[in-house]
Amino acid sequence: MKRHFIINIIKNLSFLFVFLIGFNCVMLGQNQVTYEKEPLIDSIENEYIKSWKTVKYDEGYRIQLVASPTKNGAQKVYNEYTSAFPEVPAYLSYTEPTFRVRVGNFTNRIDAHRFLKRIQPQFPGAFITKDKISFKEN
Repeated sequence: MKRHFIINIIKNLSFLFVFLIGFNCVMLGQNQVTYEKEPLIDSIENEYIKSWKTVKYDEGYRIQLVASPTKNGAQKVYNEYTSAFPEVPAYLSYTEPTFRVRVGNFTNRIDAHRFLKRIQPQFPGAFITKDKISFKEN
């Protein structure tokens, strides 16, 4: 009999405990949090934004279509690409002794790979390479 009495007390206490926790959660969920921001935080945030506006290039990926010893060879590939895929920019560069045609400003390798698969039928020798890419503010 005593055991049954203790079990009933434990059940009632556990019910009360669960009720109080649930009630507390409901009451706490209705509180509104406010905070005061230090003026220094605004100035740091403004400096951060200002510094990122000066960034012109970032690390990323491009797809190299050709590396040619002659400018005419590279220019031909550049023209062929820009007429077929005008939506993704192409870049013709020269690093002695080679002219290169690279395309895209991909921030991750997955996007570069997707585009590579799209252009590979027309440019089978194309491959992904790390490069400094043009930074665009979102």
